[in-house]
Amino acid sequence: MKNPFFWAVALLWGLYIDGSVARGPWSMTWSSEQFGPDGPWQAVSVSIGGNKTKIALYPGGAWASTVLLSTLCTNTTDIYSSVCYGHQAGLFDTADSSTYDDTSIYDEQAGHWSDMQLGYTNAVPINAAQYRALDSIDIGGAVAQSVDLTTVSQGYQTYPGGDNYPLEVGVLSLGCPDINQTFNNDPYPAINGTFVPSYLYEDGQIPSYSFGMHIGSASFGISGSLKLGGYDQSRVFGDVSAQPVDSGKLPIELLDISIGVAKGGSPWNSSNMTGLLAQGNSSLTSGFTVVVDPANPYIYLPQSSCDAIAAKLPVTYNSALGLYFWDTANSQYTKIVTSPSYLAFTFTKNGVNTADITIKVPFALLNLTLEAPLVTNPTQYFPCMGTDSNPALGRAFLQAAFVGVNWSQKSWFLAQAPGPDYSYIENVVDISTSDTTISASRNSWEPTWENAWTSLESTNSSTTNVTASTGSTGLSTGAKAGIGAGCGVAALAAIAAACWFILRRRQQYDQAASQDSATAYGSLQQPHRPIIATAPVEAPDTKPSIMHELDYDRALPFPQTSIQTSGYGQSFQQTFQSEQSAQNSSDHSQVSRQGPYELSTR
Repeated sequence: MKNPFFWAVALLWGLYIDGSVARGPWSMTWSSEQFGPDGPWQAVSVSIGGNKTKIALYPGGAWASTVLLSTLCTNTTDIYSSVCYGHQAGLFDTADSSTYDDTSIYDEQAGHWSDMQLGYTNAVPINAAQYRALDSIDIGGAVAQSVDLTTVSQGYQTYPGGDNYPLEVGVLSLGCPDINQTFNNDPYPAINGTFVPSYLYEDGQIPSYSFGMHIGSASFGISGSLKLGGYDQSRVFGDVSAQPVDSGKLPIELLDISIGVAKGGSPWNSSNMTGLLAQGNSSLTSGFTVVVDPANPYIYLPQSSCDAIAAKLPVTYNSALGLYFWDTANSQYTKIVTSPSYLAFTFTKNGVNTADITIKVPFALLNLTLEAPLVTNPTQYFPCMGTDSNPALGRAFLQAAFVGVNWSQKSWFLAQAPGPDYSYIENVVDISTSDTTISASRNSWEPTWENAWTSLESTNSSTTNVTASTGSTGLSTGAKAGIGAGCGVAALAAIAAACWFILRRRQQYDQAASQDSATAYGSLQQPHRPIIATAPVEAPDTKPSIMHELDYDRALPFPQTSIQTSGYGQSFQQTFQSEQSAQNSSDHSQVSRQGPYELSTR
């Protein structure tokens, strides 16, 4: 018989291991299907209700999850399609679920047609008949009870041209700053609805009320990654920006948008084009607040910004859909979408205006496909949609970005995500309840795209930088050319005059020095050595007692703007013209002053 002490230790160790496993991050299962009609997009697979109806949902919503009901397909009169596309992702039949409850939460608008939003922009309005409900969600072995749902029995979305198109995929909420959502049902008791991550956290199944996600790319085979209670560190590259959440929104200050090339030659006459965010609209020079929004597909910006980017691309604008179609017959198209060229988004880092972070989205990921019912034949498109609604960065942007949230600390995280050559071993890391930031991997981003890119031959003309103008002076092209030529001649004349003046002064100085030398030393002749001004020289292995700093300020071009708040489903006003631009610019220059640097000892 073995020692009882041995069995006690084994039992305690087993309990420890079991507890550790239970407390680790939960990996969500992704559907094997791809979804459109403007992707292809990836979605997670869950089961709804007591009958375990399996459906796919786009992850990343806040507050209530949106679930499409089987009755959605009965409406074919209000939409521009007789085909119900919701069957691909799956529809939920409430009659088959014994746990479905749409009566406990009082809602006087239940079942009536009204406006709704899947995320935080209303660029493509949705009209739907909806209900507030509660039911269970099974995420593949873990079941969250009484999850807050918005169920849609009928609905459609209206594109800029006025045509109505069917809804196809719902949205899985990943939480909100509150652990539950409370509904006041006076005079009846309040009702609490929960969220999948908050339920698992309170049930002790994950280490924190948090998540880390990279939605990946279906086109390039970049698998999705969603961890509840943690994140995959191998999906996080470079700097990480941590900033506060605002209710359920993930806001951040967008400073600029630029076009660049990671390596090799450029498809354009420049390898770096900046200032595209504010080109043609000086009110955007200081940037503005955008919301990172996984529930919506496009990149939603002011029309002037989309037009400025599109002007650099072989695309045509389709007013009916409010999107840009790639001209696939143009040789420039192939160069852009297959080369190491990218669209770069520069943000304030960590919620302050003294640092920034840039996320690069390869144009290969912005070569998406429109399908029926939006178009008759598959069509490649560039996913920038001009809007007066709330600006947002949807799934098109998030193909190349990692996003995470720690709801307990009301902080969210943004970083660069890998490309299709991502072959690193998954490294799942806990997010603790006290974490206000996360750590990135030590991997480099460019190699993860190495085999998917075809570098262009470098030319001298592709090494220049171009900054876009924020407005027009009204001068003709000829006048601008004349002014430029005149300025060039004047500059050459000024340089020549300066050189003549310096040489003249040196000759006078040498003559004076020769006369002084002859007077002091008589007939003793010394070889003449011209006096040359040099920088201070430090003796070897000594430390200077005083260091002088050049008067140099480096001011960031865009001050931080204020974050506008709103509740879920409500539009919020965004003021693009900052009244504090001048003051912020001054503040930046003060903060960004750099101190002197001492060279190492020789």
